[in-house]
Amino acid sequence: MRNIMLTLVFSLLVALPALAQAVTVTGTYNSTEGAMTLRQQGDRITGSYGNDNGELTGVLYDRTMDGFWIEDSSARRCSTAKNGRYYWGRISIEFTDSGFSGQWGYCNDALTSAWNGTRTSSPPRTAAPPPKSYEDDPFVIREEATIEGTWSSSEGDIRFRQQGNRISGRYGSDNGEIVGSLNNTTLQGYWIEDNSNHRCSTSKNGRYYWGRIELIFDGDRFGGRWGYCNDPPTQSWTGQRK
Repeated sequence: MRNIMLTLVFSLLVALPALAQAVTVTGTYNSTEGAMTLRQQGDRITGSYGNDNGELTGVLYDRTMDGFWIEDSSARRCSTAKNGRYYWGRISIEFTDSGFSGQWGYCNDALTSAWNGTRTSSPPRTAAPPPKSYEDDPFVIREEATIEGTWSSSEGDIRFRQQGNRISGRYGSDNGEIVGSLNNTTLQGYWIEDNSNHRCSTSKNGRYYWGRIELIFDGDRFGGRWGYCNDPPTQSWTGQRK
């Protein structure tokens, strides 16, 4: 029995998704929001673009960047500041070798407007400088928490794997996969499944059934929310370490 259990554990570890970066996004782009320059340091992305002194900051998951746009002015003022400015919103952009396509929204609203671009330069051979850190940036990298291991949850058992602040995981519901970034005790990222009640218009890791997650860990327990596609997370997801 012990040998069988060891074999099963090894098989689970092998099956977990790799954490290696699949694309390098450093370079210049023509985009629907003006000329854009992006810089990549590991999975951290920063950038600038021409519209209202625009700034980008986020994290790259496989080929998808999740983060924020920030400007001096826009059609809507947010109630809180991001990097000292009150005009900002969330973005989700998927890169290809020749450019990107994605969506943006105002403040913390759902993403509803298109943002597309075409690459105009190749990535440089030298590494980009480290990005700036800001206290109100939810993507600041911290490594105080360790969640690696097996957890029981309201969506079935989850096997988390952690490398720095990068998180991947597997769970039983519809061949479920988790990918994200752990910032202090908060995991932000995605769930991805073979099937669900809502099919998204774009794929994530080759599958069209996915959504955002935000899970907050407190010792041997976690609680949080999940949603469909790029909608705000509203459904409960809880669990505890086994």
